[in-house]
Formats: sequence, C-alpha cells, structure tokens
Amino acid sequence: MRIVLTTTVLFCTLLSFSQDLQRSKLIDSIQVKEANGETFALYLPQKYDETKLSAIVFIFEPMGRGKIGIQPFIEAAEKYNYVLVCSNNTRNGPYDINFNVTNRLFAHIFSTFSIDEKQIYTAGFSGGSRLASAIAVMTNAIQGVIGCGAGFTINQSQLPNFNSTFSYVGLVGNRDMNYQEMFRVQDWLNRFSIPSEIITYDDNHRWPPSKQILRAFDWLQLQAYLNGIRPKDAAVVEAAFKQNYRLADSLLTAGEQVLAVKEYDRILKNYQRHFTLDTLAEKVRQLKKQKTYKKELRVESSIVDLERDISTKFSDRFKEEIILGKSKDDFKWWKKEIAKFDKAYMNNEDTHLKKMGERLRYQLYALAVESSEMYLRAGNHERALYCNQLLELQLPDRPYPHFRLAQLYAQMKDVDNLVKHLQKAISFGFTDKVRLRNTKEFAPFLDNERVKALLN
Repeated sequence: MRIVLTTTVLFCTLLSFSQDLQRSKLIDSIQVKEANGETFALYLPQKYDETKLSAIVFIFEPMGRGKIGIQPFIEAAEKYNYVLVCSNNTRNGPYDINFNVTNRLFAHIFSTFSIDEKQIYTAGFSGGSRLASAIAVMTNAIQGVIGCGAGFTINQSQLPNFNSTFSYVGLVGNRDMNYQEMFRVQDWLNRFSIPSEIITYDDNHRWPPSKQILRAFDWLQLQAYLNGIRPKDAAVVEAAFKQNYRLADSLLTAGEQVLAVKEYDRILKNYQRHFTLDTLAEKVRQLKKQKTYKKELRVESSIVDLERDISTKFSDRFKEEIILGKSKDDFKWWKKEIAKFDKAYMNNEDTHLKKMGERLRYQLYALAVESSEMYLRAGNHERALYCNQLLELQLPDRPYPHFRLAQLYAQMKDVDNLVKHLQKAISFGFTDKVRLRNTKEFAPFLDNERVKALLN
C-alpha cells in the first residue's frame, strides 16, 4: 500500500470552506470528501490565516478518537501556529486499512487548506505513533514526527533509513511499557544520522500532557530554525532554554543525578549554537566524575538488563503456550510468576524497581489484549480465549477482562459463559448499558431471558 501525499491547493474551495470555521475551537467531526462515514477532528489556531501557507500536524489516535488526540496539542498549536487534524477512523489494526483512510484524509485536507509543504508533521500515541512514523518513512514528505509511547512498526519497509529526511521527537513516561523501546528507537535513528530527541517524564502509557507536547514542539522549533524553515525568534529560543535549565536544576536538587545530567547534555546539544555554555559543559564533566553519579548510572544499567530478562521470560512463555494452546497446568505458571513478580517489584520501596514493575505488568497486559485482537481478526477463537483468560488472571476484579470474555463467548455461541462473565463484569462495576446493547456480538442474545435479567 502506498501513501499518497500531495499539497496541491484549490484556493476557491479553501476560501469558501475555511472562512466558515472558528479559530481556537475544537471541531470534533468533519466529513471527509468522497469517503462515506469517515470524519476528522480539526483545530485552527487563533493566528490561522487562510490566505497564507499553514503548518499542519496530522495526529493519529489509537482508538480513532479525534477530539482526544487533538487536545494535548492545542497549547503548542497556539504558541507555534499549527493546524491540527486527527482522523476519527484510523486506529490500532491492519495498516492497509489505516493507509487507505489516511490517503483520503490527505486528499481532503490538501484540496481544502493552504498547507506549507515544508511544514507537514505527523504525530501519534501508541499504535498511532507507529503509524505516524510509517507514514513519514513512506512519503518522505514529512518534516517531523512526534512519537508518543511507542516507536516503529515491525515492517522493515516502514523503518527510518538513510533516505529519511524528517526529525523525530519521542515522548514516553517512565512507567510506560514501551519506555526502554524508545531509547532503542533513538539508537536506530542515530545509526542513520536522523535528528532526534527522546523526552521522558513521570507517567504511564497514555497521551502525554500538554506541557510535554509543548517541550517536543520547542525542540521541533529549533530544528525549523536550523533548517531555515522558520525565521529564528531569539525570545522563543531563550525562553525554552531557561525552562530546560530550570528542569535540569530541579532534578539535580532532587538527587536525580543521572536524569539531571541527561537534561544538561540535552541543553548542550540543542543550545550551544545559540549561547556560550562553557560553564555548563564543565559542570557536567564534574558531575560525571562523582561516585554517586557513577553508582546511579550502574543501577540504571542493571535495571535495563533485568527488565529485558523478565520481559523475554514472559514473552517466551506466552509464545510457547499460545502455540500449544491453553496451558496444560491451567495457568499455574503464570499465577506463581505474577505473584512472585508483584511481591518483588510492585510494592518495592526502590522507586526505580517499582516503575520497572509497572512497565512490565502493563507490557504483559498489552501483550494479552493486542494478541487477542490479532487472533480475533484471524478468526482463531481458541487462541483469543487464551489471551483473554490471561488478561482475567492479571485483573480478576476489574470489569474489562470479563466484558472481553463475554464478547468472545458470544462469538463462540457459548451462552452459559457469556452470561457468567457479563454477570462478573457488572458485579465489578460495569454500568454502561448502552454500550452493552450496542456491542454487535451481544445482539443475537439480547432476547435471552438471562441476558435480559442482567440488563434489568
């Protein structure tokens, strides 16, 4: 599948359409031309001018929630004057479908708005992040990628290479399951001399808050200055420099030497062409000589190794059991290992180990959910059932695993287990009767007396 990106603009359409749209207002559903049922969310910044070329960010939300995808970007869009667009139809799933939806969205946007072909950006979260980078590689017409909470696809043809011309900024929480992956992303980009930055902060696997998105755009603005895409604004550079310096100083004050040094190194890399930073360079050299810094660095390195080993153990066991079918020991291995893991890491007083524990637990959760979706698309109910039962094992008192199991048993026409898990989902707090009625898998069973009793 090829991504087609053309910025040919029809000004007559542009002037009749965009003048009717309000600035600084999030519009959550606009119909894509010649695409039945496909819509997108749109945000035009206050300084948007339809008579001038505009910078744009195409945002990809993993569940197709355009409004949710745009919200974290609004502050940066207003500061740096970007049009924001987010499809309501691209989501985690087959890439060919998403590429087709994206092609139709591109055709609509570039025939409706006056877009600067040098200022086209893609962004996304989780699976949307992987899609955003794949589009940048395939079109070779994207100026920058903002990847949140995930790196690249596994498709070799969609990985950045020597022909890639975009800049890449990754954002990831230190409790995100893909935390370590994002550093491997930077290693890969460095191999091809692709300008990149990885920004970390304290959070789990979700869209970054606005202030972190703004940090990403501060960096992209420096790249735009460097590439001559935007005229340099000295006040903007100085403000971003001071903010980054304050952050690094606060980390050092909090005793986070390794993180502080990473931020100081980031400042040296990004701002040395704008300011004289000899004093800071010397400060960093002295910090790196300290025993406390070296010790903290060794601890960080040991956690990386430990996390890789545990992740490999879990994924290898999962692959072994999923290929053989449901575990013969009725998940005894998983019960024992998860209990042992939780005791060792989930309540550990060492914050670094505890955060590692959270990352790995969410990684196992995501492995079960994503594999289940893949097997459902392939029509393999047996393997999908194993995945959802593993999910239930991890979160036995939460409604979501039981709702998923009920959906699956409905597809398998197993009414007893359908009712059993719907009952559990409700008992653990599921209250969305409208969603239950509108879930297509349940439609054939809504007249069943036991299902009706649960609904009432």
